[in-house]
Amino acid sequence: MKRLIPLLLLVTLGLFVSCARMSMRVSGTPTVVVSIPPYISLVKAIVGDTMTVHSVLGVNFDPHTAEATPQQMQMVQNADLFIGVGEGYERKLLTALTEAKKTVHILQLNEKIPLLAYSEDTNYVDPCKDTSPPLTSSKDLHFWLGPKRLIIQVEVLIQALTELKPENSEIYVENGNALIEKIKDLDTRLEEKLRLYQKKSIVISHASLGYFCYDYNLIQIAVECEGKSPRPQHISRIYDLVRHSDVICVFTSPQFDNKGAEMVANEFNLRVESFDPLAEDVLATIEKIGNDIINVNQSQ
Repeated sequence: MKRLIPLLLLVTLGLFVSCARMSMRVSGTPTVVVSIPPYISLVKAIVGDTMTVHSVLGVNFDPHTAEATPQQMQMVQNADLFIGVGEGYERKLLTALTEAKKTVHILQLNEKIPLLAYSEDTNYVDPCKDTSPPLTSSKDLHFWLGPKRLIIQVEVLIQALTELKPENSEIYVENGNALIEKIKDLDTRLEEKLRLYQKKSIVISHASLGYFCYDYNLIQIAVECEGKSPRPQHISRIYDLVRHSDVICVFTSPQFDNKGAEMVANEFNLRVESFDPLAEDVLATIEKIGNDIINVNQSQ
């Protein structure tokens, strides 16, 4: 009988966990899992406390090189809605969903908005290439860092979240429209402030500001070469680019190797600013980038 007690406890615990999960579904609190942290704030701004929102990746992970773990795959399998951005690591998550035959709604934002290519569309200068802008059709997936594309994404999110919980449609539309107005206000302020810096350049460790630069007619000079730290011959080309460009400042980010960018800053006595492209509060991130550019010039 004593041997049966632990077994009964395990069975009871298993039933409790199962019932808790079922109760969560029945209670009407869906779970939304987003690929990267910036979308947590956007989804929460729309749904409030009517849904639970998690991110697969934390702020310290590079989504370009991330590998999905079993725990992350389980997180997505337990979700009602998964919101992706088209990063390579997401393929493993989606494959796991298919194999497990899980019914999870999937929203790929990269399929819902017009993407820019790493070409003249993003005002991007690549030190690895002999052409400026580089002749490539590779798509830029950093579309959460450009206010104009962000407005489109919020509209898409409103629709997807309303379909998940139709009884709250009026709340989601109202909250979503308020968020859109907030983004438009930020965009208007940045357009006004950054008008004086059009056609000027920023040097950046990783080319994550293509949409920001496109929105405000700036040029980003990437220090990374094809996603890797620059080699000596690349540094030489970067120096030539900077020497012949009107560079405002250098941007670094905690997820990437910043040594090359810091070398450029030291060589040309440029101010270094840091921002986190994966910070949860994406509007604060965008505003910080704009203010950093303005403050550099005002302090000179």
